[in-house]
Amino acid sequence: MRHLILFASLTILTANAASVPTSMSPRINDIQRAAALQLPSATESASEACRHPLDPLGRLEIEHAVALVKAHPDLPAGAFFPNVVLNEPPKAEVLSYQAGKAFTRQAVVEAYDRPNNQLYRVIVDLRATKILSFVPLPKATQPPAFFDEYTTVLPIVSQDAGWRAAMQKRGVNPDDVYLDVWAGGDLPISVDRDGNTVPPGTRIMRVLSFLRGDKPNPYDRPIEGVVVAVDMNRLKVLQVTDTVVMPVSQYKGQGTDSPHEPLEPLQVVQNQPGYKLCGQEVSWQGWRFRFALHPREGLVIYTLSHENKGVLRPVAYRLGLSEIFVPYGVPDSNWVWRTAFDAGEYGMGRYANPLAPNVDVPGNAAFFNARIADDVGGSLVFPNAVALYERNAGLLWKRVDPSSSGQDRREARELVITSNAWIGNYIYGVNYIFHMTGALEVRVDATGTTLNQGVNSIGEGSKHGHVVDVAHSLDGGTALVAAPNHQHFFNFRVDLDVDGRSNRISESNVGPQDSSLGNAFAAEETLLKDEAEAKRPANIDRARSWKIFSADAKNALGMPTGYTLALGDTAIPYAASTFPARQRAAFVEYPLWVTQYQANELYATGDYPNQGGVGEGLPKYSGTENLVDQDLVLWVTSGLTHIPDVEQYPVMNTESLLAFKLVPYGFFRRNPALD
Repeated sequence: MRHLILFASLTILTANAASVPTSMSPRINDIQRAAALQLPSATESASEACRHPLDPLGRLEIEHAVALVKAHPDLPAGAFFPNVVLNEPPKAEVLSYQAGKAFTRQAVVEAYDRPNNQLYRVIVDLRATKILSFVPLPKATQPPAFFDEYTTVLPIVSQDAGWRAAMQKRGVNPDDVYLDVWAGGDLPISVDRDGNTVPPGTRIMRVLSFLRGDKPNPYDRPIEGVVVAVDMNRLKVLQVTDTVVMPVSQYKGQGTDSPHEPLEPLQVVQNQPGYKLCGQEVSWQGWRFRFALHPREGLVIYTLSHENKGVLRPVAYRLGLSEIFVPYGVPDSNWVWRTAFDAGEYGMGRYANPLAPNVDVPGNAAFFNARIADDVGGSLVFPNAVALYERNAGLLWKRVDPSSSGQDRREARELVITSNAWIGNYIYGVNYIFHMTGALEVRVDATGTTLNQGVNSIGEGSKHGHVVDVAHSLDGGTALVAAPNHQHFFNFRVDLDVDGRSNRISESNVGPQDSSLGNAFAAEETLLKDEAEAKRPANIDRARSWKIFSADAKNALGMPTGYTLALGDTAIPYAASTFPARQRAAFVEYPLWVTQYQANELYATGDYPNQGGVGEGLPKYSGTENLVDQDLVLWVTSGLTHIPDVEQYPVMNTESLLAFKLVPYGFFRRNPALD
């Protein structure tokens, strides 16, 4: 019933909101437009005893921080605020925090002066009600795409004579077109269509066209050969590419709404959950951690520890999705710039989806609202942005007594905390899965719609993808739709503190050993001593893994306590090493980088990857710093190489990727699943 009331509230609020054309990009949706909806976030509904220095900013804090920045004499009127987020306190301060004590409260406010293409980074002390620093960033540093830009771009493109002519050339009514707005990518524009010089660093957004009309899911009907580039500083069209003319599909999309035999109800019933909550802190089966929905990273896990026999032992300080990189493989000027940095250019938290019980998650899930700042000084509440639930995981362990045949066995249960985001045609889910064995598994789900291409023949569509549909076209003939090849790379920043901040890391490679009987093999351990040698490829031939050890703690056998990092699904980049986007996404070169902890090194592609430069992020972070007995950060990359097929049209079944797994290695006295 709570979900029905919530849905009704959203419907009413959306109906009363300003009218938005149906052809607007879905990167801003009805829930995000319902700014008047003031549901409490998980932080705001927590008791005072459960407040913590890492709690996300509340509504009043966001408004207060922006008001202080707006009053600064150096900030021009009319600035936007693409990012307002907690300035996380120093790590040492958080680790020494005691419940109920006072703590630091600061905000990072990014203010963008659009006409002058100038971004400011401001630190606000919310306790002292003052600005601590007000820094203009290097000229043309670009924030991620922000909400206002989607509504601003729409009339600029839809009223442009060049774009309308391109639509009419293809037999498309411009009023039936859906416009999908993208960040600018790596295809520079030095001269606009009128012959005027375009200043370097101009903020650019590019716009794709799809046939909408009265049909569902416009991504099924691409309008090929047309891309509009918009100068977001001067709010004018820079160019309209009008190249190939392909038949436009009229596919009506019945494939996703056709009748099907309903499933029998499958109910998961718990009298009460096995976990405990205190604000945004979760305790379950020895695990204890905090969570938050970050505007850029989405779901973040903090202060991950494991309690055993009354002793709380740290495992990791912070885990979050650092970046997603999605390059497409079509060698065409209309496609080459489609190299999305989905976290850095858009933001997983800014486009969080509301999760539904018995669909996104089981019926026994608990839901948490999250508050994200908008770009004009207020905030939005994202209902059901995070879900937490237990699930049956089959058999935990089993043994049979050889004398009595008696079975000793135990059920496995997992705790899952999850969130997902709508980034254009794709939906990404991030799942942190806690095991009773002391292991942590991280998975990424990918679903949604392929980004499709109009083609003239099956042969053409098969060169760099796969033809997925043939349908009636607008001109009375047939239209072919292809789904191009592409890749997804997911980089996680994993700040491990195994039994404390002083750790070391070794690489394990398994290989055969000489022996007279011919059956010997063993694992060889090699200490990674510095950042230069800690950029590591995968090697399935050697069953390669890595072990992170405490420099101080020992287990009952006198060995260092530790965890093993096992890679999950990996991919190698197929774009040329000289390809600009690959150079900006340097993290894809190795599935594992290890760096010494630095508080300001949070993102694999740097703080501002939107139209960013080569060499930012990990190439700067990774130098020659010592990694022995240090506070270590692991940067772990998983990948999916997507060669589409017809079964993924018109909607893709969810693909679940194992990003990585952390497994205890001498961390416990014996099997923790016995307790």
